[in-house]
Amino acid sequence: MIFSHLNFGIWYLNPKSSKMKQSGSIVNRINRRSIINSTITKRKNVLLLGSGFVSKPLVDYLVRQKDLKLIIASNSRADAISLIRNHKEIDIVDLDVMNQENLNKIIQGSDVVVSLIPANLHPIVAEACIKHKKNMVTASYISSAMRELDNRAKQAGITILNEIGVDPGIDHLSAMKIIDDIKAKGGEVTSFISWCGGLPAPEASKVPLKYKFSWSPRGVLIAALNDAHFWMNGKKHKILGGELLKSHFPTVPIDSKYEFEGLANRDSLSYIDTYGLAPLETKNAMLRGTLRYKGFSDLMYSFLKLGLLKTDPENVQHNSWPDFLDYVLFGPSPTTKPVMESRIHKIKEKLDLSEKNQLMVDNVVEALKNLSLLEDPNQTTTNLINPPKIGSLSPLDTFCILLQDKLKYYPGEKDLLVLYHEFEIKLKNGDKVTKTSKLITDGIFGSTETYTAMAKTVGLPAAIATEMIARGEIHDKGVLAPTLPNIYNPILEKLDYEGIKIEESIIEKGMRENLKWSGSGIWN
Repeated sequence: MIFSHLNFGIWYLNPKSSKMKQSGSIVNRINRRSIINSTITKRKNVLLLGSGFVSKPLVDYLVRQKDLKLIIASNSRADAISLIRNHKEIDIVDLDVMNQENLNKIIQGSDVVVSLIPANLHPIVAEACIKHKKNMVTASYISSAMRELDNRAKQAGITILNEIGVDPGIDHLSAMKIIDDIKAKGGEVTSFISWCGGLPAPEASKVPLKYKFSWSPRGVLIAALNDAHFWMNGKKHKILGGELLKSHFPTVPIDSKYEFEGLANRDSLSYIDTYGLAPLETKNAMLRGTLRYKGFSDLMYSFLKLGLLKTDPENVQHNSWPDFLDYVLFGPSPTTKPVMESRIHKIKEKLDLSEKNQLMVDNVVEALKNLSLLEDPNQTTTNLINPPKIGSLSPLDTFCILLQDKLKYYPGEKDLLVLYHEFEIKLKNGDKVTKTSKLITDGIFGSTETYTAMAKTVGLPAAIATEMIARGEIHDKGVLAPTLPNIYNPILEKLDYEGIKIEESIIEKGMRENLKWSGSGIWN
């Protein structure tokens, strides 16, 4: 997202209330719940930076809190207006994060700042919050730049609570609740395995990658190129970024209704300290992974081998998406004009598969046709976005533009959020048990009755944390993650009330001993 320079100004909007829906709708459920006593006189100002699709659950929740006054700062007037359509007395201000004068002005009048803008901009906002001694909430991972602000935030006497979405966020809450309970009873966690994935519901997944994007695909593609570090069966393991997709976990048995595979997620080892489980050497496993439907990793690895995930910027223009693929396959100056036969031959050459695995070539060709990268006389493509004509973009960034258009959610389609923790536990009496916590929830795109699964599991935890900070219920200062009991217990309780319910179970045997990261075995 690029924040353009906008003139600073407040628009006072008073939209007409929409007609109430039947019992069970969000509007009725929100308005029939009274949270606080009406005698409260001083309202705290909450400033929301950003108006993306995860913002709506946060806005809807916060306007129910009669002791809070919400202000939305956005670089998109249309998006901001859509957020307040059913709400009165919400102010909107123009946002230009890079304009320090404007940023300082809007932050100065707030009590809590919620930053749902891109994570690389959070440190800029945090600097202003420290300057004006205003609390802050984000749903993003604590970056090194944010962590460096810890002492200054403490000196300013403010709370900067990060990682309070779903992953990171609800994963911390549910994990720490169980871990602290085990410790309190004299037990020990001997293995921790965690999986999380935001996916299309199965009926909406019949597309290449069996995946859809609700925001920029870049994060998903880049994540597939990162190194991964984890601990399994008493040993440290490292998978290099270029090998991560090939070395996926081909089977992750969480629920019989879904066929999941998994990818190791960056540095799992750091969570041994985050969750207070050190020393690492005493554990059987420490693994955090990302869930995908079976087939995702092999197809994405094929795209990697073809060159679609290259990250070096190239100053080149493409007249069509097949032209872009020709450039990726043959380079800028092929000796002869590519035709379908030579394209498929080049694809086979780059994939470098054995004869027994040639079916994968057919799958890749079919996916490229579906994505309009190969011409297909059997498909008619309408309203397809064109390749960018200006600027210097990497093949990965150009590919992202296509994926965001071709693999988007349509109104009425469902998404799915799956979060799963598995703990092997040694009890105080020496007995061993395996405990799980599981959250599976779905949502609908384009619905006025409900949210998407991703929006509600990111927006609601952030909203509840904001409410608690505004009311002075979180006293810890500095740059924090939600791993303290006084933070995670109330948030989990309120999430349960909002319908985000985490199921905890004791099972006979966990997945650890059967987990392999050898991939599908089709690659040389």
